Order: sequence, then C-alpha cells, then structure tokens
Amino acid sequence: MRNTCVVEIQNQAKLINNIKGKPVEVILPYEIYRELLELQTTMEIYNSEATQTSIKKSKNHIKRGKITSFSNLNRAFKWLDKQ
Repeated sequence: MRNTCVVEIQNQAKLINNIKGKPVEVILPYEIYRELLELQTTMEIYNSEATQTSIKKSKNHIKRGKITSFSNLNRAFKWLDKQ
C-alpha cells in the first residue's frame, strides 16, 4: 500500500456541492479510494475486541517478563510447533 498523505488526498479530491454549496460527495482517484478501504479494514481489525484483548494480554506478558527470544526464525517455528 502506497503511503498517501492527507494533503495529497485533499489535492486530488473533487468535491461535489449541493445547490446550497454544501459538499455532499467526493470524487477520488481509484488508488486513493482503495487505500482508504484498506485503512478502514485495518482499523476495524485493530479496534476489534479480540485484537485489543490480545494486545493487552501481550503487554501484560512483557511486563511480567514472560517472553521468549529466538536467534532465528527456524527456532521460533520449532518452539511454536511445541505449543
């Protein structure tokens, strides 16, 4: 996903106003639209109860020193297989 900044989105957005001049719709380049959908999906996952519970549990494990370090990925996979 490309990192689109707010200024870039504002510069590329085309506002559609109603008869009173109030913005009611926006036309965006397709790529920016896709990035916004991906961001929304990411935020929905991050804000889910399950994710937040997992994050809190992980932070608690770290505070208590209940962590395991690995020198390489293979050792981590072997450890996971035993769990």
